[in-house]
Amino acid sequence: MKRRMILLAKTVGLIGLVFSVLFFSEGRPLQAEEPLKIGVVNCLTGRGGFLGTPFKEGITMVVERLNRQGGIIGKQIELYFEDDQSNPTNAALSATKLIRDKKVSVLLSATLVVCEMAMVPICENEEVPAVVFSPLTIPTKKWSFLVAPTDYRLGLRMLKFATETLGVKKLALMHTTDTYGINGTQAFVENADKYGASIVITEKFEPADTNVIPQLTKIKAARPDAIILYATSTPSTVVAKNYHQLGMDTYVIGGGGMPSVEFLKVAGKFAEGGRWIPFGTKNLYADLLPRDDPWRKTLYDPFMDGMRERWGKTEYTQFYGNVNDAMTITFQGIRNAGKDDRAAIRDGLEKVTYKGGFMGDYAYSPTDHDGTKGEAFIPVIIKDGKWAPYMK
Repeated sequence: MKRRMILLAKTVGLIGLVFSVLFFSEGRPLQAEEPLKIGVVNCLTGRGGFLGTPFKEGITMVVERLNRQGGIIGKQIELYFEDDQSNPTNAALSATKLIRDKKVSVLLSATLVVCEMAMVPICENEEVPAVVFSPLTIPTKKWSFLVAPTDYRLGLRMLKFATETLGVKKLALMHTTDTYGINGTQAFVENADKYGASIVITEKFEPADTNVIPQLTKIKAARPDAIILYATSTPSTVVAKNYHQLGMDTYVIGGGGMPSVEFLKVAGKFAEGGRWIPFGTKNLYADLLPRDDPWRKTLYDPFMDGMRERWGKTEYTQFYGNVNDAMTITFQGIRNAGKDDRAAIRDGLEKVTYKGGFMGDYAYSPTDHDGTKGEAFIPVIIKDGKWAPYMK
């Protein structure tokens, strides 16, 4: 009898062991779905550090909210972040690490244009779908999907505004020497004459420069009707300070990388008065809209409520719009795929149609991965210390 009891106990123990092996692996039931892995490369440090934190916070909030709602295609999402330190070499290494080591199904990149450019060929070679937040101007790539309007498309909108609304004829181009600055001026160089305008002078400067008085002095002497400034918000603050020091009053029309909370705080007092007119989206002045405004109720307020609840954020930064649109596009692409497979997700992204995003409408296709045409970008000014829509 005793021997029988011992044998029974061993048998029960063996069955329990087999059961645990069959149903659990690394602390997770084998029958449970493995998480869907998404990698993110962004600038948390370096000269693009102002980009990274809001992107990371926004992406985290959106994914956590989706996971609480049950995840996507039956899976929870697992995020992996890498800081490229605003360096293209680091960006390439970070992308490779996430793709090969972490086996991510999608790569999101929210960083400087020069860093984005370093990652595009890697995603193409590794055949991993990439959702790119920054405004790249590149031919359509099979695995890369752009979210922000290309600088070329935005440049055409800026050129039309300058010549038709402001009535300017003589343009000065001023831009940073990085890819963002160079790409931003291409539309003006190629199309100014078509709009009855001419470029009278071009000046460039390094993104890290702390003084651009020599360049502005030359521009002032050329007497343009308007300055087209293509630089992100940090170098734009330097231009604004020196512009004020030189007593200039020429129109300054800026690209989408200029208007930000940072620019407002650092250089707002130098750029107020309606002469500085960058292009941005209405989220910059959403607080001026009525609370029952449909766009504010359905898009802006829900996103900011999430940021307030998760991070205590009460102030909007224009990068949140990129996050909302990029994540909406990514999730729709995954749902279209219906499974956790890189090639299927790529095909799913190509079928995404999304109307009413922060930055406009999106409709991808096999021949167009550029996303929005930038119709949501409008001229804005600083009024009473806040961003406001430009009114003629």
